[in-house]
Amino acid sequence: MGEPHELVASHYTLTGSGFAQPPRHGLAERCRAAAAAGFAGIGVHVDDVLGAGLDQVRTVLAETGLRVVEIEFLGGWALDGPDVVLVDRIEAVAAALGGRHVSTGEFRAGALDPVAAATRLRGLAERFAARDLVLALEAFPWSALDGPATAVDLLRRAGTPHAGLMVDVWQFCNGGGDPASLADLPAGGVAAVQLNDGPYVRPATPEEYLHQARTARMLPGTGDLDVVGLVRALAATGFTGPWCVEVNTPQLRALPVAEAARQAAAAARAVLDEALDETHG
Repeated sequence: MGEPHELVASHYTLTGSGFAQPPRHGLAERCRAAAAAGFAGIGVHVDDVLGAGLDQVRTVLAETGLRVVEIEFLGGWALDGPDVVLVDRIEAVAAALGGRHVSTGEFRAGALDPVAAATRLRGLAERFAARDLVLALEAFPWSALDGPATAVDLLRRAGTPHAGLMVDVWQFCNGGGDPASLADLPAGGVAAVQLNDGPYVRPATPEEYLHQARTARMLPGTGDLDVVGLVRALAATGFTGPWCVEVNTPQLRALPVAEAARQAAAAARAVLDEALDETHG
């Protein structure tokens, strides 16, 4: 086996709560559990870390040896102008804690003006590039950015290397994504990956997509999706990590945070070992 895969615990994986709900486990507890399970980094939500206090978060990161990789979530710009307060808050987190990428996209449904949206995306990407951050654009099947093809078209129009595609396994597969399309991406390429699994529910209503995404993003390798095949397609593009793990099911939420972290890391490693050992020999 080659070098250990760099794993990142995305924000919602260890909160012990559902999406858009306050974390059940404290941030320090989550960081200690992630480090003990072998994660090298974490994802943070801007509201969570600002609520905890940046000085406290810095102390916990130094204690655990974790680095901030992923900052959540820059929305609200695809259908109209960006929330300048939110942009400022994300920049404050990045200035204090660092980071690699900012997860971005559009939760709302509506008619997308691709030219205007691409212009706004390019402007935001250039702004965050000044802090050495890339924007990782994620599509959601229920939203105005309804699939990877829509996201890639927007990235191509934006024409900046500072924004690329976020490949969340569940969202990618249930949004109609084709692994072969990853070989022909615009300049930003694959900006980030979130590993998970789950049922294949396409086609579905927007309400069913949203419900499934928030309750059935399972541990990698435990659902119906071809996670191994998708990881191999990602590796073929030159993507080498870090590999974020974003899992959130009622079963995982109910576990003690240390056990949730252990299971998430073990499942991700098993999938990556299967996919990449054969690829890289």
